[in-house]
Amino acid sequence: MAIFKTILSLALSALIGISGWFGMTGDNATGEAEYKTYKNVILMIGDGMGFNTIAATKAMKTPNLAMDNMPVLCESETRSFTNKVTDSAAGGTALACGIRTYNGAIGVYLFNPLANYWHVPANLTEVAIENGKLAGVITTDETSGATPASFSAHAVERGNEKNISKDQMASDLTLVWGCASESVTEEKCAENGFDYFTTATEMNALEEGSRSFGQFSWEDIAAIKNDYDTPRIADMTAKAIDLLDDDEDGFFLMVEGAHIDKFSHSNEFEGATSHLVEFSNALRVALDYAAQDGETLVLVTADHETGGITYNAETGEYYYTTGSHTGVNVPVYVSATDAGFVAGKAYKNCEVSVQLARVMGFDEKEYPRIKN
Repeated sequence: MAIFKTILSLALSALIGISGWFGMTGDNATGEAEYKTYKNVILMIGDGMGFNTIAATKAMKTPNLAMDNMPVLCESETRSFTNKVTDSAAGGTALACGIRTYNGAIGVYLFNPLANYWHVPANLTEVAIENGKLAGVITTDETSGATPASFSAHAVERGNEKNISKDQMASDLTLVWGCASESVTEEKCAENGFDYFTTATEMNALEEGSRSFGQFSWEDIAAIKNDYDTPRIADMTAKAIDLLDDDEDGFFLMVEGAHIDKFSHSNEFEGATSHLVEFSNALRVALDYAAQDGETLVLVTADHETGGITYNAETGEYYYTTGSHTGVNVPVYVSATDAGFVAGKAYKNCEVSVQLARVMGFDEKEYPRIKN
């Protein structure tokens, strides 16, 4: 057994050494561009949001979206280590941890299934907290969903809700808000120092210095109604910023609009475009805060595109070509020109995370995927 472990260790070390060629790590990130450090970073992820999702929304819903006036637009190449088309777990892990891994992985290296007790990569919330910042995760998916889980847990399989929720409740995050997950209970949250709440009224009553776990109605958030006590994503974003922004060391906040993806899987333009408008409203809250604060960077991207949305020039209409994810590049919008992102350039999805770590002032000791 000892000999086997030694051989495995050597093999895995070799794998790490060659992985940069395949984009498993973020070693080739954006370091050639000049950048300044920011006290706060807000990462907005439109799950399933491709270039044509945005174009379709502008054609069908509103000509004006919050990302329109962001000064830098570049692209993210979204594959996973094992697949040309990533799922949300590997896509989220790339954006959270600066690595490419296998589809289904939540914050773990490619080789973790072979060694379940091997070390795991730190994600951006963990590194932020280790460096004195506050950190939060917001989603319109279940809190144990693949994208929020990638920023708050480590699991070899995205479907392991129990372990993901356990990790989240044991974390040092200031807030985890989203739709209800089965294993999250008021009692378990209290044991880990979280205030448990389920309504917009309770959310708005939260005070600075509290730690909270929000569990909302999936049906209410998906339906985007105005006559219920469930917060919309813009309301969650505004309140989260209010709770995080007084820390002298700053904060990191991830906000996911999940239902762009959900409705695109079923090829429902009405739902997908309506939720992209909701996501845009939340982004506008973040951008307004960043403009007033002067020390906050906002970056918007997607984990992948969903639906293969295509434009028919003859009819002037958009249409879906699949009910699945695609491997096309997705947009990366950045709120400032001094964050190290070059307009028009295509970055590996894992490189986006690495540059955000640099922007927050972290180095290779704190975020190992950085190679200066």
